[in-house]
Amino acid sequence: MLNSDADTLYSVGRRLLLGDCLEKDVPRAKAMLEKAAEMGHTAAAKLLATIPADEPVSTSTSESADMTEWNKMRSGETYNWTDPVIDGSLTRSRLACEKFNQSGIDHDNYRQVLEDMIPGIPASATILPPFHCDHGNGLHIGENVFVNYNAMMLDAGNITIGARTLIGPNCSLYTPQHPIDYRLRRQTIESAHPIVIGEDCWLGGNVTVCPGVTIGDRTVIGAGSVVTHDIPADSLAAGNPCRVIRSLK
Repeated sequence: MLNSDADTLYSVGRRLLLGDCLEKDVPRAKAMLEKAAEMGHTAAAKLLATIPADEPVSTSTSESADMTEWNKMRSGETYNWTDPVIDGSLTRSRLACEKFNQSGIDHDNYRQVLEDMIPGIPASATILPPFHCDHGNGLHIGENVFVNYNAMMLDAGNITIGARTLIGPNCSLYTPQHPIDYRLRRQTIESAHPIVIGEDCWLGGNVTVCPGVTIGDRTVIGAGSVVTHDIPADSLAAGNPCRVIRSLK
């Protein structure tokens, strides 16, 4: 799977180059695509090759500044979600989710729109629409994962779901965390904390997983649970807040 930062640089650089959703800015597009190509993004390298050689190269560090908020977002620091790179990624994801939700598993274009929404998702993974996510490139989904109807995964922070894990209907995985201080909540800032769900897990319907939680391999979370803290591997856990009921070893 490609580095998510490279994916975002490519995505935003492409939109800047084409004037798609963002105002056209060839120098900034070129700088972003060059950075993505340096990180090994082959599509960025191909697109970069189409830009005429006489186009100016940005001599500023604006692309680095633009990525600062993105890096803060992915590293758990406080960030401004109105940053243009983040806003562009959110726009791309909203459009991709809308297209996916107008499709369905029985449609010929299902796999293509799923891969457009979540870059790098394995061919063996299945998600049933409707589905909603913030960015898509923050979702790292393993082989043979199954996600039932009406899941919501807010991937400002990375969300990792291990192979063969089953996600029941109406489950919500939230990585964003708003400030506790109401004065700070008035600002356009928040933080995001990654969620990790291990291999061979099963989340029943209507489970909510809160920011920063890790669920160990082979663990079962009962329907309707609110998971506010880490749950160890090989556990049966349920409740609000979710707690371990017994070991499955």
